[in-house]
Amino acid sequence: MTVEPKLTRRTALRATTAATGAACALALAGCAAAGAAVPSKGKTPDAIPTGGTPHQVGKLSEIPVGGSAGATADGTDVLLFRPNETTVLAYSDICTHAGCKVAPDGTDFKCPCHGSVFKGSDGTVVAGPAKAALPRFAAAIDGEWITVSI
Repeated sequence: MTVEPKLTRRTALRATTAATGAACALALAGCAAAGAAVPSKGKTPDAIPTGGTPHQVGKLSEIPVGGSAGATADGTDVLLFRPNETTVLAYSDICTHAGCKVAPDGTDFKCPCHGSVFKGSDGTVVAGPAKAALPRFAAAIDGEWITVSI
C-alpha cells in the first residue's frame, strides 16, 4: 500500500514562499552593479578653480589628441581629455549620480556602477542615470607636462 502525500495549506504555503524567495533573488541579481564600485580619492570642485597650485599629472605625449586618461594631482584623482594639440581638460572622477569612480573610455568617461557616460569634450552626460555634468578642474599644458590646479 502506498501513501500519497496530501496537499495541505502548509505545504502549498511553503512552496509559494520558496518560489517567491527565488524570484526575489533573481530580481535583485539583475540590480547588481555593472562593475565594481570603487571610491574615488580626493575632492570635487564646486566650480572650475581659478587659483590653486598646479601639479604635474603626466606628459602631454602620453595622451593622444582625442584621447582620455586618468591621473592624480596632489592626492586627488582626475580625468583628462585632450581635444586638440593645445588643450587639455581635467574633470573630477566622481560620478554625479552615486559617487562611484568614473574611468576613461575612449573619448568619453564611463561609470562602471550604473553605466553613466560623460563626454570628454565638456563633461556633460551622454547616458544616465547621472543628470549633472562632471565638475572641471583648471588644467594647462606646461612644456611637455600636463598640469592640473587643485
